[in-house]
Amino acid sequence: MSIPQIWTRDVWARAAAPALPSVEVIDGRWMVSAATEHHADYAGQDTWTVDWLPGRQFNEKLARTAMWIAIAPSWPEVERWAPALGLTPTEARSYVAEVA
Repeated sequence: MSIPQIWTRDVWARAAAPALPSVEVIDGRWMVSAATEHHADYAGQDTWTVDWLPGRQFNEKLARTAMWIAIAPSWPEVERWAPALGLTPTEARSYVAEVA
């Protein structure tokens, strides 16, 4: 956890925001969240596909990261999450919006 050195209005707003909605794995085959219609599907051998990133495969941790971006594309954490998927934050946000 990183504690900000300077608490700006944006930092306070983010700190007061609700927690990220949960991502659930249903029957070991579908990764979903009540906060988005995006989903990830298990493809076997610890491989997941994410609907808003067609043609790419991820392990479960990265599929969950993709789901977090789909849930909260406007959150500043996308700056950290997107590079883990090989995307810039701008690319991630636009891909999520395109497939929505």
